[in-house]
Amino acid sequence: MGNNVIGFYDSGVGGLSVLKVALNKIKNKNFVFFGDTLRMPYGARTDEEIKNYTMEVMGFFKDLDVDLSIIACNTATSHGLKESNEKYKYPIIGVVEPGSENTLERTKTKKVALVATKSCVESGVYDKVLKSMDPSIELKSVYCPDLTLAIERGEFEEEYMDGIVKKYLDYFGDYDFDTMILGCTHYPLVEDSFKRVLKKQGKKVLMVDPAYKTVLDAMNILKIEKDHEEIPNRSIDFYITGDIDMFRSTMEKIVDLSGFEVNFHQVDIKDLEKYR
Repeated sequence: MGNNVIGFYDSGVGGLSVLKVALNKIKNKNFVFFGDTLRMPYGARTDEEIKNYTMEVMGFFKDLDVDLSIIACNTATSHGLKESNEKYKYPIIGVVEPGSENTLERTKTKKVALVATKSCVESGVYDKVLKSMDPSIELKSVYCPDLTLAIERGEFEEEYMDGIVKKYLDYFGDYDFDTMILGCTHYPLVEDSFKRVLKKQGKKVLMVDPAYKTVLDAMNILKIEKDHEEIPNRSIDFYITGDIDMFRSTMEKIVDLSGFEVNFHQVDIKDLEKYR
């Protein structure tokens, strides 16, 4: 099976939140990460565009002979997971179903808040998946475009970030939720901001980062035991459609890759069209 490699795909740096979990839990694989930064933010793209972009990258990963691909983007999962699984005959998983399962495990009141991209919210995917698992779940959603872009630019200064987060959390008003889904993989990177703002608002809320359950699902599919041995000389290859230096600058604020052989590759989006 494959080339002992797991692929991660996102529109930008957000998918690094999923890669970070994998780095802690999976020690016997190498990783490749595709950041489609030239075409982000996906939240502003049409459903058809997102589906096409997702299928392109899943085809790209197939040619890299990955063991499994994780669509580490809620928006791309919403619009491209089903079609990608229909076209490509290797394991491809997304983050929405694992995130929904984790949400149901955590909520006590069944009142849930979702923060995500505009496209993800308008797709209704979390509403559909959650209610297919438990029809009594109540979900209120807010999309946060300025937050995604600030994270992509690496603007993590606490006061600035808390201000952006507060602006969006205020939209929930008096909605009395006990669980919040960080429904864009960028948002777990600033989870502390959400916690600080919610604490100031006097709310006790459990956070759901879909990355944890997603990585566990990947381990189950690949039959990776929790106590597996680490392989030597591990590598991570980054394939970037936009500015590599900008991606690297933000990446270095997010994840420590010391101990890995790290390589960056520029991707021309014209070379991806053959995978649609």
